[in-house]
Amino acid sequence: MQEVPLIASWHQYAHNVVAAGRTEANIQERLRPIVLKIRQLKKEPDTEAQVTALERKAEPLRAQLRALPVRVGRYALLACERHLRDLEDGESRGLFFNEKVAAAAVRFYSFLTHNKGRWAGKPLTLEPWQQFIIASLFGWKRADGTRRFRESYVEVARKNGKSTLSSGVGLQLLVADGEAGAEIYTAATKKEQAKIVFDDAKNMAAKSAALKMIRAHRNSIFVPSTMSKMQPMSADAKTEDGLNPHGIIIDEYHAHPNDELYGVLKSATGARSQPLLNIITTAGFNRLGPCAQLRKACVGILEQLHDDDAYFTVIFSLDEHDEWGDETCWQKANPNLGVSVGLDYLREQYRAAERMPSLQVNFKTKHLNLWTDASEVWLPHELWMQGAQGTPAELLVCRKAWGGLDLASVRDITALVFLFPDEADGFDVLPFFWVPEDSIDERTKKDGVPYRQWVDEGYIIATPGNVTDYNFIKAQVLEFCEMYQVQMIEFDRYNSSQLVIDLTEEGVPMQPFGQGFLSMSAPTKELEKLVLEGKIHHYGNPVLAWMCGNVEIKRDPAGNIKIDKGKSKEKVDGMVALAMALGGYMSGEGPETSIYEERGLLSF
Repeated sequence: MQEVPLIASWHQYAHNVVAAGRTEANIQERLRPIVLKIRQLKKEPDTEAQVTALERKAEPLRAQLRALPVRVGRYALLACERHLRDLEDGESRGLFFNEKVAAAAVRFYSFLTHNKGRWAGKPLTLEPWQQFIIASLFGWKRADGTRRFRESYVEVARKNGKSTLSSGVGLQLLVADGEAGAEIYTAATKKEQAKIVFDDAKNMAAKSAALKMIRAHRNSIFVPSTMSKMQPMSADAKTEDGLNPHGIIIDEYHAHPNDELYGVLKSATGARSQPLLNIITTAGFNRLGPCAQLRKACVGILEQLHDDDAYFTVIFSLDEHDEWGDETCWQKANPNLGVSVGLDYLREQYRAAERMPSLQVNFKTKHLNLWTDASEVWLPHELWMQGAQGTPAELLVCRKAWGGLDLASVRDITALVFLFPDEADGFDVLPFFWVPEDSIDERTKKDGVPYRQWVDEGYIIATPGNVTDYNFIKAQVLEFCEMYQVQMIEFDRYNSSQLVIDLTEEGVPMQPFGQGFLSMSAPTKELEKLVLEGKIHHYGNPVLAWMCGNVEIKRDPAGNIKIDKGKSKEKVDGMVALAMALGGYMSGEGPETSIYEERGLLSF
């Protein structure tokens, strides 16, 4: 073993990142106002000269950014600051950093070889950012000498060597921890995904002279001397009983619809003295899924909103203010830029995304590690949430409203969305959603969406029983019609039910609304235009925001568009109802007098 340098490379990496990050923050503070002014001017006529002058002013600052030795995003910077901070004061919390153990963990990779591509057969050499991760995971200790970190969450863009890094972690836990009967599992939603890390580890072990003690089988590798094993596990394997994992590698956690596999494996580690649950993933499309929720908790640790000395995390991603087309920012999500991922490759992918908007979301998610919505998003989350302000519901009473009713199957979501026009400021949106009470927990688990939380917070109304109670919904709709001047409620003529008949008989103005291009194109285009103009105010309703992110658009040869309920992978009922409500308003349909005017306002 070589002598550990005075400032080991993993510590030096952290110092370099912090220094570069602080320099970048200083440059960005001066550059950002100029960029914002350029964007504003580009929207106005006859501003070319002003834009050119500002671009000249911005270029020296951009050149300084390009000259930085390393570019990292905010969360990677915070991870390095946390590391350096803990070196200073961790001892007071019973934490210490063992340099020799960290060096041995990093050196372990030199006994492994690459399996694929131009480096196949050559020894692995960890890049500084990878050394920082491995040294942190294995070098940090508790007062009793056991490993400090019991869980880790690493997020990085595709082609940055995630699987290779994870395979090495699994092998170290298998052979270098001295754990008798160690069980290491590589876990994913599908067996094929789980085997990616496992197969990498198996192939590395087979080609390593230092790991001859490992016996490889088709679906497991085994160490006879310690009776330890590594094997892949998928969510559909149904083999969780009797597990006693020492190490868990979860690959591409963003693809998990729920946290069931994560929970089962984590709860099974209780008998081990220093288990490690290691998650490494790229960003995904499900902002409400378990991975996005775990990421949120990790960001809280990095921002010191809460403490968790047992959790390691680092996230490599672009920052909020970064332009996705600015290639000088791409290293933030691709710390292996120039090694396993080439700049020319990213440029090719970017140019393709520029030509085909449908590829933009995939480029942002997979290559820039940015969380997005549907794989072909219609209204980006950031754009939709610009309308999160609005008029509180209690101030909408007595105002004119147009509604859209999207009726569900007996066990699905029913959506009613009211649109309140405000001539001066666009439209206020007030959505209501109903789900059968007895199906909520099942749907939460199946869809990976927090229905129960939304019920508790009042964003979803639970109807009694295990099927939709239309009498319950009818009573509430009648109450709404007493509160608001409902001009018309549009509904899908092909999915109408007894509810529509009952509401009509009660005097509620109901109008069938076609779901084809002829009926849906104009209001869908108008809705998009209003959102872009900042004239849709939805008060940040999380259910409607989720549904907006799920929307995929269908186009016909004539250029007409509509929300594609069949292609959209998740629920879009609220957005369909909103488009129908807007369509009713645009058609000018409505009664001479409303139910409110005829009956008067009920007291509640």
